[in-house]
Amino acid sequence: MKSNILLIVTLFITFLTYSQKNNGYYGKRFFIDIEGLGNYPMFSNIFGYAYNGYAAQGKTLVPKKDNFNVGFRLNAGFAVKRNLGLSIEFGQDYSSIYMNEYDNMYFDYSTYLSVYHEMIDVKTTVFIPKLEFTTSKALLPMGLSHQIGFGIANSSIAEKDYLYRYYDYSYALDTENYSTNDTYPDPINFDKAQKVKKFVLLYALNMRTPITKSLMFNYGIKYTINIGKKQNENYNIYSGGDPTLMYTKSVEDAIARHRGFSFMNAFVGLTFVF
Repeated sequence: MKSNILLIVTLFITFLTYSQKNNGYYGKRFFIDIEGLGNYPMFSNIFGYAYNGYAAQGKTLVPKKDNFNVGFRLNAGFAVKRNLGLSIEFGQDYSSIYMNEYDNMYFDYSTYLSVYHEMIDVKTTVFIPKLEFTTSKALLPMGLSHQIGFGIANSSIAEKDYLYRYYDYSYALDTENYSTNDTYPDPINFDKAQKVKKFVLLYALNMRTPITKSLMFNYGIKYTINIGKKQNENYNIYSGGDPTLMYTKSVEDAIARHRGFSFMNAFVGLTFVF
């Protein structure tokens, strides 16, 4: 046991001694990136549902697509060598998804309803350990670098009062209701909605341009691949006897599909070194 502890301590001291010979930017090797990012969901809009989404305009639903998504990232890292760094990325993405007109909402045996729903807001939280590397002559954290990482992303429905509309085929009535309506509630069952969990494979091209000895301008592009099984396969519409469950599961499917199509983000921010 003592020999193992001695070995670990020796390796740690050796690592520190070696890394000191590879000073970072002005001798500073710790860095924190604060980034804002955004993307146009082109592939989600092209290959997603064929219909537009809907946005609330007063108490009316008007056709609209999701044209821009945003997010932020906090990245804390350490330049192990002049061309090699380790970091951990945390952040959130904010996006909106839309559903096809949904035609199988049964609240009783005689009522057949079609649903039109306001675009659904989604919050995604990501946590990604990363490896950062560059050319042998570089001086991290300064300059152009490549980042690869593997982590997790959890997406959830933002709970709020959405505007939606039911079309009652029994009486040919087209009425708008809020989620406070007791007869036909919001088809999203917030109590039973589950997070959409995915593994994330990341590659980023990152550029840090010095402003001062302790501050840099940071920008680049992130590419992500979301990995995980398909949501809600073979889900039974009558499960639990709640007609909103099938719609809720379809929303989760739409979130998973949207995450799969949202694989590129541009970002810009500041880097603090110390």
